[in-house]
Amino acid sequence: MKNITFNFGAIRDSISRVSANEIIKEHKSNTLKDFTKEVKKNPTLLKQHIVFKNFEDCKPFNKERLAERFIQQNLTILRGIKWSDVISENKRVRTLYLENCHVESNGGKKDDLFNNIHTLIESRTNPNFSNVIAEQEAYEYVLNYLTRNVVEEAKSVEVKDNPDLKSWDFITKLAVNNFNKRYSHLQEGEKKMLKMLLSDDNKKKNYIEDLRNENLVTINKLLKESKEEERISILEGFKEKLNKPYVFDIFTADDFIISHLELKERLESIK
Repeated sequence: MKNITFNFGAIRDSISRVSANEIIKEHKSNTLKDFTKEVKKNPTLLKQHIVFKNFEDCKPFNKERLAERFIQQNLTILRGIKWSDVISENKRVRTLYLENCHVESNGGKKDDLFNNIHTLIESRTNPNFSNVIAEQEAYEYVLNYLTRNVVEEAKSVEVKDNPDLKSWDFITKLAVNNFNKRYSHLQEGEKKMLKMLLSDDNKKKNYIEDLRNENLVTINKLLKESKEEERISILEGFKEKLNKPYVFDIFTADDFIISHLELKERLESIK
């Protein structure tokens, strides 16, 4: 079996099994809950989570060129993270939640898929990666997986590449509809985040500013309603960080989007 010790997909599945076993044995288990929280607030883990989930759970394409676009679209999510951070963070959560337990995908059935996704991630995040053959083989494996034959394959959710439409408003709605169908396996929060991460730099600037303003409005409202000193102190700390000037950088923009979304979720939970 190939070495998938620091493969995010295999680590994630192993943690799920450990959590399930704890529950079956009637032990109190926060393993999966804690791991999920860890992923949400960590850009390196979160981006891997989205890429693995999209490739693994996406409905098959009936056109190879659509699958190729899907692969490239998802790999762009990885911009801004380093391979050394990928290995470091994966190793950290593996040790934290699994210690020395064996690591593999669910039932070992998707080891090859996860290994090839892992290779594609390395090829995109490691500037010293030079194994062109391994990269090509990984790409072809994932492409074949995304175009695999299934009973429902003929029921494509994609529209033709060049629709004969005159209304840009309708085209926009159609694009949104196709996005929602293609990423139907994602939770609503994940879909919202993915749209932001895949947007162009100008839109990302606007997203960051909008999220920042939304969080500040929520914080100010909570400060007016709060009486507990500890909560007030925490909210003031958030406010201070949000008020610090931010110079847009394409390599840190995704981290800011993820952190703002995570903060928004936390604030909503204490309203």
